[in-house]
Amino acid sequence: MTQQTLIQAQQKSQLKRTFRKDLKAEVQLRLFTQRPSPISVPGRECRYCVQTQQLLEELVALSPKVTLETTDVYAQPEMALEEGITRVPAIAFGKKGKAKLRFFGIPMGYQLAVVVENIKTISRGVSPLSMDTRKKLRIINQPGHIQVFVTPTSAECPPIARLAHALALENQNITADVVEIEEFPALTQKYSVRSVPCTVVNELTQIPGLVTESEFVEKIMQCGVRQESNSAPVQS
Repeated sequence: MTQQTLIQAQQKSQLKRTFRKDLKAEVQLRLFTQRPSPISVPGRECRYCVQTQQLLEELVALSPKVTLETTDVYAQPEMALEEGITRVPAIAFGKKGKAKLRFFGIPMGYQLAVVVENIKTISRGVSPLSMDTRKKLRIINQPGHIQVFVTPTSAECPPIARLAHALALENQNITADVVEIEEFPALTQKYSVRSVPCTVVNELTQIPGLVTESEFVEKIMQCGVRQESNSAPVQS
């Protein structure tokens, strides 16, 4: 029986052209998942792990510059711990170690664009952020955690998700997670997420809806900035 593809033929053709034109350096995606088991273990259910792996395998097949590394979190728990992965499926972007850009859940629908844009940005090494934003981010010198809650059917979610990941790429003190709410209802309840996109910063501050880059950055700055008293001002 032929397996049904998750990325449609027309979209694959478009992505092939995009990757051929835009990708420069190689990019590795790291999928943290669990292997299918005939035995259901309470607390270890993963509804979309198999589909997420299939989706990413279809995606990386579109360019020789994109590769996929798959880790079973129960077979290799130390690797998940190293990357700070506590739930699956999870996609980590960038260098190995403590992952700063992560997507929790299957990036279907509008959210596939988040993965594609991350691949392009990392490959080209060019920040999509404005120069003003990049200057402001230089003074963030303590850990900041951004969580963007999304659904596959919301067209307003990708811009905020991409923005959060761009901030994490720009400043190593920031970790940015994109979380698909239907797959992780416990997190949705914990942060009282009632609509998407919804951004939670440092476990406390909530930024509802679609906001501009400058508005988003100002909120992040309020939560994650500590300027040393003897530090020099940022030069223009």
